[in-house]
Amino acid sequence: MNAADLRPRNTREPADKPRPSPRRKLLYASIIVLLWLLLAETGAQVALRVAYGPRLNEAELLHEYDAELGWVNMKNRRALDRYGTDKHATHNLSGLRATREYTAAVPAGRYRIIFLGDSFTYGVDVGDGGTFVAQLESLASSIETVNMGVAGYGIDQMYLLYEREQARYAADLLVLAFIEDDVRRMKLSAFLTQNPKPRLLLSGNTLSVANVPVPTWGVSARTGWLEEFPNRTALVQVLRSLREMLFQDYDPFPVAERILDDLNALSRERKQRFAVVYLPARTDLASDRRTDAARRFQEFAARADVPFVDLTDKLKVALKQQNVPVFVANGGHYSEAGYKLVAESLLSDLRKELPGVPR
Repeated sequence: MNAADLRPRNTREPADKPRPSPRRKLLYASIIVLLWLLLAETGAQVALRVAYGPRLNEAELLHEYDAELGWVNMKNRRALDRYGTDKHATHNLSGLRATREYTAAVPAGRYRIIFLGDSFTYGVDVGDGGTFVAQLESLASSIETVNMGVAGYGIDQMYLLYEREQARYAADLLVLAFIEDDVRRMKLSAFLTQNPKPRLLLSGNTLSVANVPVPTWGVSARTGWLEEFPNRTALVQVLRSLREMLFQDYDPFPVAERILDDLNALSRERKQRFAVVYLPARTDLASDRRTDAARRFQEFAARADVPFVDLTDKLKVALKQQNVPVFVANGGHYSEAGYKLVAESLLSDLRKELPGVPR
């Protein structure tokens, strides 16, 4: 008797294991991809939170969406204790950082200076009276200052804002105040990844505006998440930012030079002077090298016969010799003492460059 004769007659050979259908394979693959995307989105959101901090609550918000500029200062807005106890941030009816309104004409007996700029001009981290724009006015009673700074702006947005609003206020002097990063911002279609903005392009000698109307998926627009999917997702925002930083071929300096020429020509038409001011950031004061942005802008200004003021050396001296706390602790903006130093140094330099500035 062999082994085959001992096998039960009713047993069967084991059948092949059933294989999943193509539809089930697709379902499994979709679930895996979805899980990976959810994981990547969570990681991107955490990265943005770590890099830029949590979103502000309603009481802290100071900006609103603008289809031409990306965002502007909220009009008629007062955020109490925005930068600490009794450090309020106030915007007048025109969205300027001010506790009062301004007349269209320059008041009799006053010399009006309009300042264009970013968060350093706006005065982040200090109350309304602590900005260098406000403190400069307090140094000379015959000077009236108008603060048109908007936090986060690049030089392109400063230009577009003034081009739109310039008819609102006459002035004796227009000042564009910038930091090095304001030049880099010109290359981007979104600031800090989550704030869409316009971009200026130069074709021949003509400036054109791209990315307008500005998309509404950004923080300032506060649109619905579903309405703006997938642009609203952190993953898409991060990938877009990486693509622009790593692969975009855009030289901002020719555009910046054209902006200075336009602002100078516009100032001549309006019978006012124009000046450019370089505000040093913390990295400038820690370095012995002058930034490329400061050097290039000084060259542009010299060719156009525009006064140029670089405050880097004066702030370095104050930091080393006078022990002035130029910057807030653990922050990138000036302290109130730093803003005061900027106001004093800037007023002194403007008086040297422009005899019309009141003594």
